[in-house]
Amino acid sequence: MNKKVLDETVFQHLLKISIELSSEENTEVLMEKILIAAMTISNADAGSIYMVNQSKEIEFRTIINTSLKMHLGGSSNKPITFPSIPLYIDDQPNKSAMVAHAVNSGKVINIKDVYDELPYDLSAARRIDKDTGYRTQSMLTFPLKDHIGDTIGAIQIINAQQETPEGELKTVEFTADVETQILSFASLGAIALTNKALISNMELLFESFAKTIASVIDEKSPHTGGHCKRVPELTLLIADAVHNENKGPLADFILTEQDRHQLNIAGWLHDCGKIATPEHIIDKSTKLQTIFDRINFIDTKFEIAKRDIDLLHQQKVITALKAGKTIEVKQLERGCMVKHKQLNLDKAFIQKINIGGEFLSDIDEAQINKIANRYTIEINGIKVPILNDDEIENLSIKRGTLNDEERLIIQHHMVVTSNILEALPFPKHLSKVAEFALGHHETMDGKGYPKGLTKEQMSVPARLMAIADIFEALSASDRPYKKAKPVSECLNIIGNLVVKNHLDGDIFTIFVRSKVYEKYINKFANPEQLDDFDIESIPGLITYS
Repeated sequence: MNKKVLDETVFQHLLKISIELSSEENTEVLMEKILIAAMTISNADAGSIYMVNQSKEIEFRTIINTSLKMHLGGSSNKPITFPSIPLYIDDQPNKSAMVAHAVNSGKVINIKDVYDELPYDLSAARRIDKDTGYRTQSMLTFPLKDHIGDTIGAIQIINAQQETPEGELKTVEFTADVETQILSFASLGAIALTNKALISNMELLFESFAKTIASVIDEKSPHTGGHCKRVPELTLLIADAVHNENKGPLADFILTEQDRHQLNIAGWLHDCGKIATPEHIIDKSTKLQTIFDRINFIDTKFEIAKRDIDLLHQQKVITALKAGKTIEVKQLERGCMVKHKQLNLDKAFIQKINIGGEFLSDIDEAQINKIANRYTIEINGIKVPILNDDEIENLSIKRGTLNDEERLIIQHHMVVTSNILEALPFPKHLSKVAEFALGHHETMDGKGYPKGLTKEQMSVPARLMAIADIFEALSASDRPYKKAKPVSECLNIIGNLVVKNHLDGDIFTIFVRSKVYEKYINKFANPEQLDDFDIESIPGLITYS
């Protein structure tokens, strides 16, 4: 091949690789193409690609040997069994392997014959020859450097071939012209590896950031610790089940690897706005809790009421005794005992109501008001009801432990989450993270928050995260106002939300019938929560023909 033809061939290969540099997503495949191009230009019989790992070793990534009909690593899907090559031995640069020497020195090394006496120790190459039955002769090794000059790998080509007048191939050295030409391919390889490393590092940084934010939020409260870690796991379990479904309206749903990655990130960030939510609201474990649980203050007021009953009783007894009415004294004693009993019952009732729960009946709410009106106590010379308006309001909370004002504060975390996620300049491959994360408090009827979206306005991943969020909360054992619920109760509660058009019935049906809940409970909760129940009795399930 004359020089002009060779130069044109080099140019064509460089042009092709340059184009693929911006379009080929698989760096391993791209590096293999660069190696093949370098072998073609130099007419080399064999070649390898190496990468420096975190342990300061050089790993084989691709091995091609024409004579041995060997293709390992890269696109071959065949494992490489050769061990990694240490860059240092006993804290000294490894001089027994040429690729290690090239990486350590950062220099291109061109060897005419590895078996000649040279200033290099090439015992490693000779050992490999012994194992493979191959004869390594000429060798050209290029270190691959990143954008800051660190050597991150190497390309090595072996045994340049030249046709003799008799039509046979003989091994020759790599010429200076070939070395210069291959250097261009090594530079493209370095660019490809650098781009991959930069992207991988950015991905790692962003994912670590997301997990760190989630950990900070979980650390804010011992009662919700782990929620931000468990929701991504459950979300992906549900997403995989929907992906595998072959019946119903979601049979065609496909979860790509890119969508799966975005959904995982979204799961970690779904509650990031809680970083701005006051801890005393996140931690509100009882209805009367603020900075402290005011039930202790109310207990004290009941003691004052008891004191007032006793004082009034003593005054009446003294008056009766002075009047010689001994029979009336016994009646007063019985009356006092009745009042004590009622007082103790009312105190116990308030203590029970303070714990909170899934539902407060109208009868219980009326009883709270009766107790408030039943006792008047004197504090600092002022007569006041035993329960003030704020205490009555909080004790009358229908579900959980949060009053209306506190619920609005909690809900505001989604506004903060929206502001955070929509302010982040997500790259294209993470462009759906915000939409996925913001869907878990929306409802199918459009009455949720923060945007009031309907089912038709939401993607499947955004809709399924709501089920993951609620099931995790219901089945968790670290919530402030309840014990971990059995699975049957969790599914009944969620099923009723499906019936009310709050949650997606198709996704819930897949969640239940594929028993995703069972996998989740066994891995992240208490298996004892897996009680016996009839699946068909769960509300909200859809039957497909």
